[in-house]
Amino acid sequence: MPYIPYLLSVNIYLGTTINDILFTGKLVKSLLIDANPKLKEVFVKTRGIQPKLIHVTPLYKINGKTKCLYSYASINVKNEVVKKHRIMLENGEYKFYIGFIENEIKGSVKFDTIYNTLLNINGLHKFKKHSIKVDVTSIDVVDVYVHVKNIVENFLRSKGKIRIIFSSPTLLRDPLRTSKQKSLIPTPMNIFSTPVYITSYLTGKLRKRSIMKTLILLHRLLNEPYSIYNTVKVKWVIYDETKQPIPTLVGYVNLHLNETYYENYSKKYNIRELLEETLTIISTLGTGTSRATGFGHIIIQ
Repeated sequence: MPYIPYLLSVNIYLGTTINDILFTGKLVKSLLIDANPKLKEVFVKTRGIQPKLIHVTPLYKINGKTKCLYSYASINVKNEVVKKHRIMLENGEYKFYIGFIENEIKGSVKFDTIYNTLLNINGLHKFKKHSIKVDVTSIDVVDVYVHVKNIVENFLRSKGKIRIIFSSPTLLRDPLRTSKQKSLIPTPMNIFSTPVYITSYLTGKLRKRSIMKTLILLHRLLNEPYSIYNTVKVKWVIYDETKQPIPTLVGYVNLHLNETYYENYSKKYNIRELLEETLTIISTLGTGTSRATGFGHIIIQ
């Protein structure tokens, strides 16, 4: 079943000042649905085997150092909220990403649909108690194929490392659990459980045994170092002001190639193809849960 992954980088100008408790991934989703109400059914929460084939990010401030914008809570040792941090959106340039899959299956969208929706965002929008004036200044297609191909080529040639950056707060999915409790342990199995599942779904090979076999392969092939305790941290995101903050992961993980497993698996599997396919999907659609509302955006270096 052929499919085309797209990742668009969208620059906008906000002509509004907002000082509020806000998760800007919800704002981005709202802007898209305002511009094209038909997308509401694409974003609606679903149950069952079909994965969400669209992903958005929160807003990023692009004045100087890029910063992902969302409200979070300071938590004490008893998991009690000490302070809720507001965010300030001032007049200026911001960026967000939207990733999606184009093919003929239910839940996918066409490139033209998304592109025209982005063009229609221009204007005044209502969000919560705010009136927000938005102008789209640029729309760029990110060539995830070329980027991932170069990353994998360098990784396998140098037998070095891949850096997985949790660019927006991430709620990893543990493939061995079906409960609502999400994982905060960034092992390769948890990081790649969502993209491997999506790839299996898109290629018509959705078999639990096959998915677990692939995840075990990746878990053995890519090793997380002890430094994850220095490079990853928990951030308590305020997604809904009326509910408790959500513990999420931010930061990055360096995954190192296990040469012994690489030599053994290369005799039987096309490791390069597997890595390129998996990293293309994770770059496009993110990982973990709630990807359609701004969580789980991944940048690979």
